[in-house]
Amino acid sequence: MNGMTFEHGHAWPYLLLAPVFWLLLWGSIRRRRRALARYGAELREHVAGAGARATRLTVFLVLGFLTWMNPRLGQETIAVSRRGLDLVFCLDTSRSMLARDIDPNRLERAKRDVFSALPLLVGGDRVALVAFAGKARLVVPLTHDLDAFRELVERVDTDTVRLGGTDLAAAIREGLELVEKDSAQTTVFVMLTDGEDLTGAGKQAAKEAADSGVVVHAIGYGSTRGSKITVDEDGNESFLQSRDGDEVVSALDPDGLEAMTAVTGGEFLRADVVPLPVVELKHKRLDPMVKRAYDAGEDVVHKTRFQWILLPAVLVLLLEMVLAKGSRR
Repeated sequence: MNGMTFEHGHAWPYLLLAPVFWLLLWGSIRRRRRALARYGAELREHVAGAGARATRLTVFLVLGFLTWMNPRLGQETIAVSRRGLDLVFCLDTSRSMLARDIDPNRLERAKRDVFSALPLLVGGDRVALVAFAGKARLVVPLTHDLDAFRELVERVDTDTVRLGGTDLAAAIREGLELVEKDSAQTTVFVMLTDGEDLTGAGKQAAKEAADSGVVVHAIGYGSTRGSKITVDEDGNESFLQSRDGDEVVSALDPDGLEAMTAVTGGEFLRADVVPLPVVELKHKRLDPMVKRAYDAGEDVVHKTRFQWILLPAVLVLLLEMVLAKGSRR
């Protein structure tokens, strides 16, 4: 059996202030006693009782502080509901996502698809956002706060990740950093991208996700014919050009995305074919997956014992109130 621990054990040093507080009061009382020779016995009795009152108040404060520290002794197993989903969106913010072969452009459509899933989430679900281009960046860690999540997704643009390119592997590996112990079976990645994997390492990273028990789905944006990329330079729109001066054409890579998701048992959907791809994924794949994972489970938690200290603290306070009332009569 483990010994007693405290939830706020770091606060032990503050208890050193209790004897200091008591000593300051006691010193004040001693100085006052030196002046009693000029006063009567009634005042002498009143001042002499001040030391006992200071002791009672100090004891009450110490016991109250120990109660706040929340002593814990022993463990118990409790039943908990475990139907929450950890949904990690990996959003491509490379400049190829500015192509307008899907209305209004690939990036804005992907953000709308993210928003479409939020009303379907339940209380135990959490969402996160990883933005990626030539590297990946965690924008929103796993959270229950859907309003804050929506606001941060709104702000995402092609400047969120300044390194150019499309590194699918970096996005997956950044997402894997969020996977908590024993939660992989209810953690899902949804890649929102045109799939132009310039590093070619996406499939290998997907294998790493599969080894961790995480399923990766992907939604593809754009056309296979390709589209020029519209950029805004100081209010003037033009087409993105390569270093050689040629206009860049970006095309959806459905084969690469389908191969990547297949490694994990995930699904690939095209945004130009499915009107609400994230919603379809939620109903078709995510809800059944979470239900299969486990409807309930057990957790081992510490037994809190603050009541053992709270009771004497209340008794000391009641004693002080009774004695204080009696002294005023």
